[in-house]
Amino acid sequence: MNKSLFQFKGIRRKIFAHLLITTLIMGITSIYSYYNAKIVIDRLKSIFTDYVYLNSLNNDINSLETEVEKYLSTKSSDSLLNYYTISNKLNNSAEDMISITTYDNDSLMQKDIGNMIISLLSETDKAVNAKRGRISSEYIEYFTRANKINDYIKLYINNLMYNKLQEGTIKYNKISKNMVFISFLNIFLIVISVVLNIVLAIIYTYRITKPISELSDTAMRISKGDFDIDPIKIKTDDEVNILADAFNNMVTNIKNYIDEIKMQAKVEKRLKEQEMQNLKMKNILRESELKALQSQINPHFLFNTLNAASQIAMMEGAEKSSEFIEKVADLFRYNLRKLDKPVTLKEEIDNVFNYMYILKTRFGDKVEFQANIDEKLLDVKVPCTIVQPVVENAFIHGIEDMDRDGHIKIEIKRVGESIHIDVIDDGMGMTKESIEKILAADDPDNDENKHVTGIGMHNVINRLRLYYNKPNISDVIEIESRIGYGTRVTLKIPDGRGSAA
Repeated sequence: MNKSLFQFKGIRRKIFAHLLITTLIMGITSIYSYYNAKIVIDRLKSIFTDYVYLNSLNNDINSLETEVEKYLSTKSSDSLLNYYTISNKLNNSAEDMISITTYDNDSLMQKDIGNMIISLLSETDKAVNAKRGRISSEYIEYFTRANKINDYIKLYINNLMYNKLQEGTIKYNKISKNMVFISFLNIFLIVISVVLNIVLAIIYTYRITKPISELSDTAMRISKGDFDIDPIKIKTDDEVNILADAFNNMVTNIKNYIDEIKMQAKVEKRLKEQEMQNLKMKNILRESELKALQSQINPHFLFNTLNAASQIAMMEGAEKSSEFIEKVADLFRYNLRKLDKPVTLKEEIDNVFNYMYILKTRFGDKVEFQANIDEKLLDVKVPCTIVQPVVENAFIHGIEDMDRDGHIKIEIKRVGESIHIDVIDDGMGMTKESIEKILAADDPDNDENKHVTGIGMHNVINRLRLYYNKPNISDVIEIESRIGYGTRVTLKIPDGRGSAA
């Protein structure tokens, strides 16, 4: 037999304890009711036992009289045999009654009846013996005295039965009253037992099912994807407590796995974004180099040619022409740099000075150039060719088509943790739509081909964003402009290369 069948622990122990308590309550109630019923039956039985005994005794006496009379008249051997049988029985009954040790009225009457039965049997024996001796005169006399004794016995029996009946009536009334009380008591105990069992059933059911309900509710929330739950706190000493601990551990592990998956997804997303930015930067640089190459016919040949022309002009005494050609050559040489290699801010400004020298030579007093530069910042590394396109843009779109002369000013200063490069002109200014079009850096529709380097404002903005890892355009450039008053373009250079370093 399986030994675990008799191992009571955990939930099995609780259920067994509940069933045992309810069974004991119902068993005690039933035993008490049975005990009361047995007492009532025993008392009723005592009432009728004496009455039945006296009635049986009376019948035996009548039978004795009948058998004696039949024998005396017929001398039947069967009657004689029946007589002796009844006589022995009555004799035993008489001796029992005579031997009663109590002396109340009924006991004394029974003793009298017993003595009278002994006398009766003596007279009947004499009558039978006289009959057997054929002494007719004697057996009639004996039989006559026996009849008289018999009448007395019946009278005593009737009186005794009457007394027993009176006593039985009193006992019965008393038992009836007790029966009413016992009946109400039994009903009360049954009701209490039922109510107590119901209360115990509710308490046990609640205590057993409450933690299971909490577990099922929490499991339902988790099945709907809600993992923002507190650990279940169940303090029981059964299997439910073990199940709750295992459930909490499972939820914690699932949350950890989900957090890891989310973290991995974020890292993968960040890597993909970085890859996209790198790819975009490479495409922009490749396109810029391609445009630069397309805008110049063999720039190295042109650069060498300009140097040769400068030397010729110098030998011919045309120093101004020689200087102009040299500036142009320096401008082309600077533009031959690779755009993905950073330069110092000084190199950028020198390139702007070369460009402005060329403009002054071409347009004379049409444009004036000023610079206000914090020289402490000239060693800062910046992307190549980011200032000259802004200056060229200020001249082409701000000053070139004006009827009056114009001014372009460069200011380089530290503002907080950034370096601001301001290109300020007093030209025609721009509309709000024109500013928004320039700041729409992702818009491929631009006019870069009009610039000397082939590099326009969009190219500058996008390279600054990628180089310094600044997704927002406002973090790398600001444009302020009023129609008829001019424009201020501010390039924002972080102090240091930042995340792109």
